[in-house]
Amino acid sequence: MEYPQRIPDLVTEALGDGMAVLAGGQKYVLNATSALVFQNCDGQTSPKRLAEILRQKFNLLPAEAEHLTRLALEELETSDLLQAATLPAAATFSRRQALTGFATLGLSLAILPFVQRGAEAQGGTTLVPLLECVDDNGDGTFTAHFGYLNTTGSTITLAVGPKNMFVGGDKDRGQPTVFLPGEHLSEFTVTFDALDTLKWMLKADGDRRHQVEASATSEACATTTLSGTTIGG
Repeated sequence: MEYPQRIPDLVTEALGDGMAVLAGGQKYVLNATSALVFQNCDGQTSPKRLAEILRQKFNLLPAEAEHLTRLALEELETSDLLQAATLPAAATFSRRQALTGFATLGLSLAILPFVQRGAEAQGGTTLVPLLECVDDNGDGTFTAHFGYLNTTGSTITLAVGPKNMFVGGDKDRGQPTVFLPGEHLSEFTVTFDALDTLKWMLKADGDRRHQVEASATSEACATTTLSGTTIGG
């Protein structure tokens, strides 16, 4: 399909810089990048024009905007929010490839396209801790980059304690206590020794417990060197 088009019978709602979409009884949360592409998938706007819209919005290079557009369209189509056959079969990117590419280019991961299906369990509230990657500091310590995913349309507040804590050792490692809707990467970092394992647990009201672990064997952050400066993912 040359001009991507949204599926019919959608209900949308502004959600910060992003958007909530209700389609077929299912709720989706789109970040700012995906929401901007989705809003312009009207069946009359070409992918090239969509890339230009992103380029102007985020001050990107043309190649970066094209990459973002293809990622956004793929996530939207995978979530069944676009009419079929929007993309060629070969236009497939993994989220890990995207993270690596963005780290290499030195771009903010906050603009990486994101479409999340809303939770259906226990009141529909989902707050999930995320481990983005781990840096090897080269001195026997490692630095874990943590974020979170809030699939509701509301801000969730959890004080450090039984529902927001690191398990084992200090419960407070600088984690946030206010969780905005959507996906938020690299919200805080924790440095730990090579033999340690970090376990961050979150449990929003009405939701089940979610936990993420970081260790020396966790996925390493992508790095590259540009003009003598190392950029990490």
